[in-house]
Amino acid sequence: MGKVAWDYIVPVVLPKDLKGIEPGKLPASLLKPVPGGGKLHWIAACAWTAMVEKAKSEGLVLKPSSSGDTYREYDLQKRGFLSRYQLAPIPGQSTKTFEGKKWYLKKGMAMLATPGKSQHNLGLAVDVHSASEPKRINWMIKNVKEFGFSWEVVPSEPWHIRYVCGDNVPPTVKAWMEAHGVTAPVRKSSAIPIVNLAVAPPLSLHNHAVDCAPAPIPNGYSRKALQQALKDKGFYQGKIDGDIGPKTKAAIRAFKVANKLHANAFVGGKVKKMLGLK
Repeated sequence: MGKVAWDYIVPVVLPKDLKGIEPGKLPASLLKPVPGGGKLHWIAACAWTAMVEKAKSEGLVLKPSSSGDTYREYDLQKRGFLSRYQLAPIPGQSTKTFEGKKWYLKKGMAMLATPGKSQHNLGLAVDVHSASEPKRINWMIKNVKEFGFSWEVVPSEPWHIRYVCGDNVPPTVKAWMEAHGVTAPVRKSSAIPIVNLAVAPPLSLHNHAVDCAPAPIPNGYSRKALQQALKDKGFYQGKIDGDIGPKTKAAIRAFKVANKLHANAFVGGKVKKMLGLK
């Protein structure tokens, strides 16, 4: 991999619905399948899918290295750990503490997080296939922040990124969620808020800021304004009610196809500009 200037590492903020849940033992209700195989925490899954779609629209494929390189159950992480580490001392090898004992990394093996300590166990991490390929890594450097992702160890692990924004979903991801009608899962008969709209101070490290908090909608742009703009251009025939349902999504797709854009229901900056939604 060619030399690149990147040190974008930001601490992870956990979504509130992960509070009290044991890593590697997430309930199925909090997990969502992702393109390329595997599952992630539902917010991270939306962020990843939105980023994959943008990459695809720009001629780049993003996918996990395997389904096990997204969410990992505790037992899977433990099996991987035990296959790479041993109790018998190995001079010069790195060590980790697990179950109160010191474990030594086997020679020739890559390091792996202790079971329960990996962001994979929380459904927030993805190991990206062929991430060190120059075109892919440079695209990621330019785009991961927009979707709420950050690296953890650079430059040695360019493939390992984590969703870091918690409930303060980045504007691009929030727009994708709205366009696709994503609602929060329900656990134990109580709804979990889809997004905490309270604007929290942006996370930062190495003078990098994460745009995690939803930005104010400028100049009165709203779901109703989106519907009206689509109607004015002849793509939407339904009610102007602000409900981004199947009819509105179909209109968005039709508009994008007509303008030679990727045929999904995501409304990004280019589409807003074309519709006059500044």
